[in-house]
Amino acid sequence: MHSISKDTLSQLKNMALSLDLPEDDYKHHYFLSPLQLNKRSKLHLKLSLLIDKYVEETRGGRGGTQLEELRHHWQWILLGLCRALFMNNWLVVSLRKQTYADDIWLKRYQIKYSKVKDIVGYLNQNELITFLPGKQFFNKPSRTRIYPSGTLAGEIWEYFLDQEQPVEGPYLTINETDDIWQETMFKVKADESHPDMEDMIAINEFIKPHHWACKAPIRLVYKHSPFQGGRLMTPFQNLPDRRKRIRINTQIDSQPICEVDFNANHLRLNLAFNAKEYAGETPYEDICVESGVASRDMVKHFITVAMGASDEKSGKSRLRLDGMNSQVIESIHDGALKRFPKLQLFNGWGIFAQNFEGQILKDVSLEGIKEDIVCLPVHDAVAVQQQHQAWAKEVMLETWSRYMDGVKTKVKVDMPSV
Repeated sequence: MHSISKDTLSQLKNMALSLDLPEDDYKHHYFLSPLQLNKRSKLHLKLSLLIDKYVEETRGGRGGTQLEELRHHWQWILLGLCRALFMNNWLVVSLRKQTYADDIWLKRYQIKYSKVKDIVGYLNQNELITFLPGKQFFNKPSRTRIYPSGTLAGEIWEYFLDQEQPVEGPYLTINETDDIWQETMFKVKADESHPDMEDMIAINEFIKPHHWACKAPIRLVYKHSPFQGGRLMTPFQNLPDRRKRIRINTQIDSQPICEVDFNANHLRLNLAFNAKEYAGETPYEDICVESGVASRDMVKHFITVAMGASDEKSGKSRLRLDGMNSQVIESIHDGALKRFPKLQLFNGWGIFAQNFEGQILKDVSLEGIKEDIVCLPVHDAVAVQQQHQAWAKEVMLETWSRYMDGVKTKVKVDMPSV
């Protein structure tokens, strides 16, 4: 099925197990979805026997259709926990019956309350998961979060590279709120007249026969409005790569990958669009020098928050909540404007940066279709087979410059560690 050896996959598993429990925030939540093994996988029988064991323990008085539904739910949850392990994310499930009548995704995927309740209860009772119960949060119910124990991880890790979510619509969705604890995170906008619909159908039709880790649809997710802030999203991008280099050591169609990354992308977009200005070779480092703050990561975080905030008061309050003291905040603010006087901060411009980023990566993916090259979106980068890195660099630079009226940018290539 894939050319990564079992020893290498075991090393990726050890990386995943060496990570602490995920942080309990929306960035580390993965929602239950229907997962299956690729039809060419050699692990179908092994997974079937594992599911048989757990179904027998939880079948109760079920038979016929009910028993078959239980089997499907065990498959989805076991493969979901496997995916959660390698993502270092909590698998989010609901143990609140009403949610299954309200949530458009649960209804679309035909995920049933009684099956989830019995499976999660069994896993928790037998200490096969870490269990964080749902609770009331700002008068809204949150969902239960689960994560595999070491014992369960030992039974499910082999399925990581062979599992996939069927590539099917909707490919355009909208996140209408900032409330990360809402019961329904996305609402579907199925308007076929949306200008991005045809492109997203083309991208997903192209990727269907290909294979990669955490295979799933690529969706264009808008924030608040179906015409602003659209970002390309797919579970592959949630695999760890800084703390442990899991994502970069996976493959596309059994070939090693690299990631071609726009450098300081939102900062460069801001300057290019608003001032027709090239940000230089090392914009974050330049701000470090001007502000007297040595930490590039701290400067980058300031710029990200300052571009996303709608006003200076709320933005700086957010930075203080993130642990940055007022003196450092003011030093970076002054240094950023000294180096880039036309930089637009604290006016909500981040949503426009997200929109440009999404459109640029979408166009790069469409160019890839013409050359039979799979491009997987990874925030402000694309993952491609290593043999296509020169092509990706050229197309990304050309596409970005076209959107920014001829202003240049920079890209860098990240390769797996030897």
